[in-house]
Amino acid sequence: MNVFKTGAKLSGSIIVAAVLALFLCVSINVICTGLFTEYIGYNAYVYTEDGDEPIDEYQYLYTDTDGDGKDNGTDTKKVDYEEQGYTVTTYKVRSTLGGVGKVVFLSVTQVLNLILIIAFASGSVYKQGFKDANLVRTGHIKPDRLKGFKIGAVANIPFFALFVLIAVLTAVIPNFRTVWYAFLNSHFYSVILWISGSDDVISKLGILQFVLLFAIQLIVPVISGVAYILGLKEINFSDKIVYKKGEI
Repeated sequence: MNVFKTGAKLSGSIIVAAVLALFLCVSINVICTGLFTEYIGYNAYVYTEDGDEPIDEYQYLYTDTDGDGKDNGTDTKKVDYEEQGYTVTTYKVRSTLGGVGKVVFLSVTQVLNLILIIAFASGSVYKQGFKDANLVRTGHIKPDRLKGFKIGAVANIPFFALFVLIAVLTAVIPNFRTVWYAFLNSHFYSVILWISGSDDVISKLGILQFVLLFAIQLIVPVISGVAYILGLKEINFSDKIVYKKGEI
């Protein structure tokens, strides 16, 4: 019963970590977009003097500004519309994040998210292991080295359920995008995108990819399992660091 109670409490922490990871993904994406992309043109919307809806819309690219295959620096469409008394409203367009920029974004995001999920998935379980160490020593309970893993598995039930749901959706909604699943598992956002590769919808994923997507759901139980064993063995890294500094 203690496993389920502790796991249920930990589940809330994992969900909070996933939400924080989502904000982290968005923030780092904004930073990397600013650093690794540039303005490549704009989307133009043409309005009459009293009109609320555009009568025309088009994209103007700096590499081929008037669509004639020549980079002559002139958006002739905009000039023509304005000469006829129309209003042309423009919104800048940036290039997509790719290459080195995308690698940096995914790598930094996953490293930070991994630190986040380790912190949320290990803290309370480590304390539980420390508490159980005394109970084992006094003979009140028997040692269970898998207890932390079990707690982590219970805590991760919402994300196991989400994986099953996504697997079912491959038949019901074949166009369900992999990036949406990554957002729902933001603490493993980058890993999910690496696994899916160029397959932008869930229905395109192969058996091996689904196996790997399931495997990453075992990371939280593993983190909790290791944390519990460290607590059970009464290993305190902070004390070791302080002790070593004092020795020096």
